[in-house]
Amino acid sequence: MNERQFRYVVALAEKGSFSRAAEVLNVSQPSLSQYIKRIENEVGMRLFERTGGNVRLTDAGCLYIETGRKILDAERQMQLRFSDLASEKIGSVVVGIAPTRCQYLMPEIVKQFGRAYPGMHLVIKERYIGELLEDAERGEFDLCVATLPINTDKFDYDLMMREEVILAVPKKMAINGKLNRVAKSAEGKLFPAVDIVEIAGADYVSLTETQPTQIQLNSLCIRNGIQVRTAVECMSIETQYNMVKAGVGLALIPSSLSRYSSSENVAYYSLLQDLPLREMAVIYQKDRYLSKALLTLKTIMVSV
Repeated sequence: MNERQFRYVVALAEKGSFSRAAEVLNVSQPSLSQYIKRIENEVGMRLFERTGGNVRLTDAGCLYIETGRKILDAERQMQLRFSDLASEKIGSVVVGIAPTRCQYLMPEIVKQFGRAYPGMHLVIKERYIGELLEDAERGEFDLCVATLPINTDKFDYDLMMREEVILAVPKKMAINGKLNRVAKSAEGKLFPAVDIVEIAGADYVSLTETQPTQIQLNSLCIRNGIQVRTAVECMSIETQYNMVKAGVGLALIPSSLSRYSSSENVAYYSLLQDLPLREMAVIYQKDRYLSKALLTLKTIMVSV
């Protein structure tokens, strides 16, 4: 098995049809079909069931992908060890991170890592927060920036920062005038603080129910006997924050967004209620070999 074979099989499995997979892989459909058939002949088993224009993995196909990930990961770990033994500063490392965090974190990290390892190729794979841990478990990244808690049976981590969860409000939204009047200084808070009850009935840009900040909002509303009106529901913090900047509604956001992606259209408030600090960490698979380059990169990521 080589990386190309694995990539073609995975693409076909994910897209469910030869036409869609061929488009993603930038090859012709007949070429992809012949290539998959050649792989099946090599392994002596059908990897896909073909029904009409669609395909799905057979049990053998599932085993092929599962085993392939392990083989390619083992080869990568071997190359990392060889690189260290040769003391060469060449090769590549892969970092997974959410798009918004990438904008404000990675430029400085890339600059510092480039100075330490000018011959090393740093690959950044941007994923929405909900996808990061899934892809990290599949071994797609050497290092990944994620929000704690995580499954510590599968990952080790180094803490990068703790940040307050704050309220972001469009300045032109009517409720902002009231919040501005009642906000007051509070010890240990980044911004003038307001009580959560002040946003009762306001238009809120929601996240899906499993997102940490949405869980916090729902809990706060229940404890304080209030409700907000869902103006729109988003899948990602990135989209949520852009909705706030556009004036759609208010939202709870990580405070780092106010520092690194602030907007003149948005007012920021702390909450008088004490919320758990949001913890961001660089995570990596347990028992995974970390080369000297990766250890250097991890140190830079924690210190920035």
